[in-house]
Formats: sequence, structure tokens, C-alpha cells
Amino acid sequence: MQKLFLHVGLAKTGTTFLQAVLAENRPRLREAGFIYPFVRPEGMFHAAVEVRREYERWGLGPSFIDGTWEALVAKARDFGGTAIISHEILAGAEPDQIAWAASKVRDFEVHVVVTVRDLARLLPAHWVEAVKNGHAVTFAELTREVLRDPEAEDTRFWASHDLTAILERWAALVPAERVHIVVAPPRGSDRDELWRRFADAVGLPEGSVDTDIDRGANESLGAEEVHLLREINAALDGSIPQPYYSRVVKRLFAQRLLGQLSSPRAVTPEELREPLTALAEGWLEHIRSNGYAVHGDLDELRPTEFGTEHPDDLAKPILPGTLTSFTAALHVVADLRAEADAAPQAAPVPRNEPRKKRFLRRS
Repeated sequence: MQKLFLHVGLAKTGTTFLQAVLAENRPRLREAGFIYPFVRPEGMFHAAVEVRREYERWGLGPSFIDGTWEALVAKARDFGGTAIISHEILAGAEPDQIAWAASKVRDFEVHVVVTVRDLARLLPAHWVEAVKNGHAVTFAELTREVLRDPEAEDTRFWASHDLTAILERWAALVPAERVHIVVAPPRGSDRDELWRRFADAVGLPEGSVDTDIDRGANESLGAEEVHLLREINAALDGSIPQPYYSRVVKRLFAQRLLGQLSSPRAVTPEELREPLTALAEGWLEHIRSNGYAVHGDLDELRPTEFGTEHPDDLAKPILPGTLTSFTAALHVVADLRAEADAAPQAAPVPRNEPRKKRFLRRS
């Protein structure tokens, strides 16, 4: 029976790197008998949005998204070899959403792959990503949710990182030996170690792909930049809707512009060592007691990286008028993008038309 590996996250566990390696090596994967199916740019994301039914959250209409999951599966089925589908927002899928996705792959031998990372490194990474996605949450506010304080604001941390609950939902699909836990190695490890562990989980022979790719596409921000973006998000107050927030504020402003700056990164404060260690021990017990396949060292899930400064103490004062200027500029760019999307598209030029005529028509 044809194998299908569903890599469902977790978010901020090296998923962007793994997906980039898979995407950049599609021809080599095919030579090795694997397929990372392609239907259009961001197809994996669109398929995950369809499974999650989060159209409004991402500003994507059902008429554009629906059918993407089945299109990916059809590409895999037609290929006939081992298939890999990967997106981290699948981690938060509810049982009925998982059941719907599973109903489309009954003719496959399905495996579930979950990449995991220690909580001390995961927490600052999630905070940065939450702010890049439009939240105005402080690190202290996120911490309250992680510690399950009933007064905490919703930052969706546990929706995408409650490892025990996520494993229970997705493991209902398959036998325990077909649930693969890939442990993200600690900081300072060989830069390809995560890929080797992932490749071991999916059965990809060593040396099948080239991992020498650009790894800066999802570069994190320093704590000062996160706080600036957090203040901008508060000032915007949701006034730039999706998908333009992601295109303009997240990708252009945060990742391309703020990402070039270099303030100290946020580090989980020492005061959280005890509660995070207790959470990690619960995860370890759940994994071991259920007999899931482990790739890497489970002991690396115990958090060890803590700092003496609280990330919220690294915020810098913002000059008067700065927020107004930034938000006005971002609105202008977002409006221009929206106008460009709404403009009639030029008719495609026939491929056999001479080069000179094609140039003139584009001009």
C-alpha cells in the first residue's frame, strides 16, 4: 500500500526549514521514490486552511481554497511512491476536521509526523510569531496562558502546542508505531541534524536531497523589534485585514525590514524553569507510555535554555509620532496591494510569439 506521511507541526519546530528542503528538492525526491506534491504556490498552506476551515482568519475564500486537499492527495496517488504533506497549522485540527482529511486518504498507509521542541526555546519563538501574525501580546501575557492562568488572554498557544492533546487527536488515525516524534536538536547542534531526524522518520535514504538552501526566509526578530511591532499592531487594531496584513506587515515590514536589525533575542526567564520542566516531563511520559516512534533524543525536550532578563524589560521607548507614521505608511502599501489585486489582469502572451513582440506587449 502507498505510504503517506502527514507532517502536522508543531509550529516553530523547524517546519519552515523542513518544508523548504522538501520544496527545493522535488526532482531529487522523485528520483528517490518520494513526492512532495505541488498544485500551486502555497498549496500546502491552502490545503491546511481547508482542513481547518479557517477561511476568514487568513482572508481566503472557500471558492479558491476548497478542493486543494484532494488535489494534493490526487497528485500523490498518481505518482505512486511515498508522499509527504506538511503544514504546521494542521496540528490544531479538531477531531471532525481530522476525520474529514482522513476520509480522503483511506487508500494510503498513513503515518503522522510531529516535530517537537523544548518549551524554553519554543516560548520566545511562539511569542515572536504571534506578534508577527498581528497580536499585541506581551511576553508576560503569553506566559500567563502557558501557565493556564484563567485571567490570561487567548494567544492560541495551547491550540497549536498542547502536545498531548494534539497527539491524542492525530494518533486516533493510525497505530502507535506509525506516529513519529521528531525531536528538534538543541541550539549548537549540526545544522542538518533536524533534517536527518525527519528523513529517518519518513524513510528517506541519506544523501537523497541537498540541504544547502537559504534558511533566512523565516528569520526571527530581536526583542526590541518584537515590541515595536507589538505597538504597531495595537495601533492598527485589526484595520489591515488578511491577506494584506500577512503580505505587507508580516512579510515586508517585519521579516524583510525589521528582520535586518539585530537587537538581543528574547530568552525565556529563569523563573519559568520549574513549571516548564514539569510540563516537559508530562510530554515525555505520554510519548513513552504510548509507544510512539521517536527520532532523536527525547531527553532534549527537557528545557535548559533560560536567561536572567525578562523579554518585556527589553522594550525601548518609541519616539512620538513614530506609530502614526508607521501605521499610515502600512495602510498606504496595503491599499496599493489591494488595488493591484483588483485591477484587470493582462491576457497571457502566447509562448510561441516572438520575443520582441512579447516585450512590447508587456510594456
